[in-house]
Amino acid sequence: MSLLTDIRTELMHVVEALHAVTNIDIIVVDNNLERVVSTVKHSDRFVTNAPENSAFHKCLITGEHYFIEDPRNDRVCMECTNMINCKELIEFCLPIKYDGNIIGVLGMCACDETAKRSLMLNRGSYVNFESRLSELISTMLNEKSVMRMLEYRSSEMGTLINSLSNGIIVINNNKHIVTTNKYINEKMDVDIKNVPSLKELITEKAYKVLSSKNFNSVEGPFKMRDMQFIISANPIIVNEKKEGTILVLSDFEKMKESVLESNRKMDLITFDDIVGESEVLLQARREAIQVADNDASVLIYGETGTGKEVFSRAIHNLSKRKNNAFVALNCGAIPENLIESELFGYEKGSFTGASSTGKMGKFELCKDGTLFLDEIGDLPFLMQVKLNRALEEKEILRVGGSMPVKVNPRIISATHKNLNSMVEKKLFRDDLFYRLNVVPIYLPPLRERGYDVIILSRYFLNHFSKSYCKDITGFSTEAEALLLKYKFPGNIRELRNLVEYAVIFEHGSKIGAENIKKKIGASSDADTSKLSDLTRAFEKSVIENKIKKLGDDLDAKKEAAKQLGISIATLYRKLEG
Repeated sequence: MSLLTDIRTELMHVVEALHAVTNIDIIVVDNNLERVVSTVKHSDRFVTNAPENSAFHKCLITGEHYFIEDPRNDRVCMECTNMINCKELIEFCLPIKYDGNIIGVLGMCACDETAKRSLMLNRGSYVNFESRLSELISTMLNEKSVMRMLEYRSSEMGTLINSLSNGIIVINNNKHIVTTNKYINEKMDVDIKNVPSLKELITEKAYKVLSSKNFNSVEGPFKMRDMQFIISANPIIVNEKKEGTILVLSDFEKMKESVLESNRKMDLITFDDIVGESEVLLQARREAIQVADNDASVLIYGETGTGKEVFSRAIHNLSKRKNNAFVALNCGAIPENLIESELFGYEKGSFTGASSTGKMGKFELCKDGTLFLDEIGDLPFLMQVKLNRALEEKEILRVGGSMPVKVNPRIISATHKNLNSMVEKKLFRDDLFYRLNVVPIYLPPLRERGYDVIILSRYFLNHFSKSYCKDITGFSTEAEALLLKYKFPGNIRELRNLVEYAVIFEHGSKIGAENIKKKIGASSDADTSKLSDLTRAFEKSVIENKIKKLGDDLDAKKEAAKQLGISIATLYRKLEG
């Protein structure tokens, strides 16, 4: 019998309490990888022993903790014997130590997105729990007195819940508050000597909603004071009987930020993610790569949907600023009276509706990173003056503030408008234009990228076939002809949506022309007897004959375009037209 098996009952109380607070599955194994206690109820999870070469196994050998955000792809789990059947979205393993020896492992696992976010949000607290865990086990093994054990568990749980960055409220079956943690006491200004009723503390609205679900659900967000909380109600079960409830209050804004940060890591964009082989795209890509590693301002021109933000993120992720924030702001999507506070932030009480704590603007959020100003041509004229000054002085002044804040973001801007023309018409300041237009990069519309339409279509098809669990291998010849013929006024964004639509409604092994026609309408069925179509057909035949004489490689096509007096992009477009 292992040391941990001897205190199985006490351990079960601890893990059940942790599970009630965190909603995360917890498993404790001993030094033989045998499960001692667990909150896992599913039959398809390991019942007796942890798998060989798993994170549990390696934690037992090395004595190191492992925080694995993607078990199926993490190198730590590559040799695990249960990898194929693993359903865990995230896993955290802590060694259990006693008298300098590793006697087991405590594992925290999440199999759904809610539990995953909880584990991510409290990562720091759990990492710091390792020493406390060892102390807890030592006390259990050395002190067998029931009273001492109960007192220790109570103190340990108090320490744990007070260290969490979530609010904890424990209530009994009569809905009376038993205890609150430090977080709630501070955020809600609770006097622990005169604790209010539950209805007063969480608001009547939240109380009614939770009551309707018998205090066993996740609800919200609910506004309390100046914050918004998601409330998770978890029953405390003792001997199969409900003995109370733990309410976990999570800061809704922090949860959103955590999700955004997780998505940022998952959606890391590099130049390898920019799909296409047309010369016009490759030229833009070469220019962007060349300018990425210096701090020169970049102005990206292109129609809506051509991928301007994708290019800007790729530039950022190749630059020396890649470990700092990338922040995007659409200048055309923010009301004119709010654009200054969005860019520069504001002090508390600056205007009606302002947060009581103030707010940092985009410049401060990415003061050493990259600021992407999309649709810069829509920036109000007065704000152009303030933006130009901020770029020149490398400092900003919050709305309602008096102390300047030093900032130095790299600026990448983008527009679909002709800024040269706007400068001539006095609609855009020339000094700001020259400051932003150090390195102009032109992103071609999809209609100028020739066969890239098919390359992108196949790329999106592969993506959405996996997303919707469909076995679609490609496009029919007629469908590809329609895609090449269509002009895509919405560019890549429109093509992406079109392919997703076709995947959803396709029942065969290939995307047929009918699903393409349904989405793009009659524009693909133009009468080929029209003069414009006859002209296109003639131009195409001339180009094809020229290529037959000169060759079919890229250099030959460039020479053909030169002899015909057109650009290489136009040549591709007319060939595919």
